[in-house]
Amino acid sequence: MKKISTGRLGLAVLIGGVGVALYAIRPRDPVFQVLSRNVKGFKLGFNKDSLSPLVFVDMELSISIKVTNPNLMPIEHESTVLCIYYKGTLLGQAQVPAGIQGANCSEVLVVPIKIDGVMATPHLKDLAKDVSRREMDLRSVVNMKGSASWWKWDHKFEVVIESDIKVDPNLLDVIEQENRDNLEL
Repeated sequence: MKKISTGRLGLAVLIGGVGVALYAIRPRDPVFQVLSRNVKGFKLGFNKDSLSPLVFVDMELSISIKVTNPNLMPIEHESTVLCIYYKGTLLGQAQVPAGIQGANCSEVLVVPIKIDGVMATPHLKDLAKDVSRREMDLRSVVNMKGSASWWKWDHKFEVVIESDIKVDPNLLDVIEQENRDNLEL
């Protein structure tokens, strides 16, 4: 029976410890979660000066996104644009500023969106139906890109967050919401 020398055993334990330490501090993906959507104002406007009536939408809302960083180092995310759609038509966009988030913490990004005078004439029939039944389906999409870096180890991430929102345009209440996020490495 061969005996293992103390030096070799110590080296094996040291290598194993370094491996466990590197695994524990490896860069991980942040978690993005849509917390809430608040509709602050909704107004339909009509322009009767033309032969066919033109419909305009004014809307104000905000979306809160919680970002959780599970890393032992800060993460950076790039500036991006959040888009709001109605029946596949772009209603408006909001700027999400670039930022740095500290290690092992959560932060809530509040993105205000103001939509002024967006022409919605192609959806006049749908808008009238939605206002009368007090349910309007909106969709928001944001693509967040960034990285978590440690020494020479750079871990890039890209998250697409989609949110389907059903709102009451009369009472400005969020009736139903469904969120999906897709992480791409």
